[in-house]
Amino acid sequence: MPNDLFVNFCVLCTTTLLVGWTLRSLRHAWLWSQIALRVLLTVASSFVLIANAVPLTGGATLDLRAVPVALATVGGGLPAGVTVALPLIAYEAWRGGGHAGVHALTLALVVGLCALTTRGVRRETNNSGVVWWAPFAIFGGSNLPLAVGAFLGTGDAVLSGGVTLLMTAAQALGMLAAQAITLTQLRALERADLLRDLAYTDKLTGVGNRRALDEALAAPGDATHLLLLDLDHFKAVNDTRGHDAGDRVLEATAAMLGQVLGRHGRVYRLGGEEFVALLRGVTAGQAEVLAGSVLRHITREVGARAGHPDLEVTASLGVAAITPAATALERADALLYAAKRAGRNRTEIEALAVA
Repeated sequence: MPNDLFVNFCVLCTTTLLVGWTLRSLRHAWLWSQIALRVLLTVASSFVLIANAVPLTGGATLDLRAVPVALATVGGGLPAGVTVALPLIAYEAWRGGGHAGVHALTLALVVGLCALTTRGVRRETNNSGVVWWAPFAIFGGSNLPLAVGAFLGTGDAVLSGGVTLLMTAAQALGMLAAQAITLTQLRALERADLLRDLAYTDKLTGVGNRRALDEALAAPGDATHLLLLDLDHFKAVNDTRGHDAGDRVLEATAAMLGQVLGRHGRVYRLGGEEFVALLRGVTAGQAEVLAGSVLRHITREVGARAGHPDLEVTASLGVAAITPAATALERADALLYAAKRAGRNRTEIEALAVA
């Protein structure tokens, strides 16, 4: 029996790893496609555990099918637990036998006790799971129907109690081991997302940096135009009001760009006082309207947002079609300098110039 029990634990740990590997990033953890895939794999892992059940004295078997159900409930709440438990209950009903009702009641108790134990805990991919003693309480309570059923079948209270205690201990230890594996994977994903943020985000403004822009231009997707913005006479802000004021102006500009462009644009800081926005799904005329809105909001709002309401901030813009993407930034830069030569605080748009 020890060998069979070890195999069951190995199966549980392996299937837990496989479920965790489907989650490649915490950013996409709650996409319906990701949720459905995790549910399918979690249900499949329970069936694998049923197929590797450990035979016990008196014809009883020990399997850890309830552990994935418990983990799903802890991670996703009552709906997740019920979703994973229902196929197992249906399988037992289809297979028939005197234990079908007992298994159904046991799984229902697992879901209910897990939901009760984690009540009030936020359903996030990086939650800390349950405390070490909780699995013993959960499985101890949920295995009571099995203990009663075993006693009624054998009439041996010692045997029934021993089998129930062994099953409870195995399930509790299995849940703790699986939870440790899952939490380790989630912490690794959390660190990976943090490192990605550091690599692709401008530290001061929180928008994308040059590396992120280069990758976006390599695969522009539905982007149609590139907007390049340069704050006029920005050096004078640093020289007369200090670099802290300059930083606040840059932060205010990035925030304003994100709000004005909304779903139509993704903002990047190219460097210094230059920003880039990739405009998605807009025509040349719409790009012109957005650029004009950006200029107006910069003049009206950036100084006040930066904590200097008496400061007049203006910008020059160049807007180029994204195609071909390899030269979009260079063409927008030429248009930007044309705007500066024409007197600043204005926009030059490639499509209109060509027309």
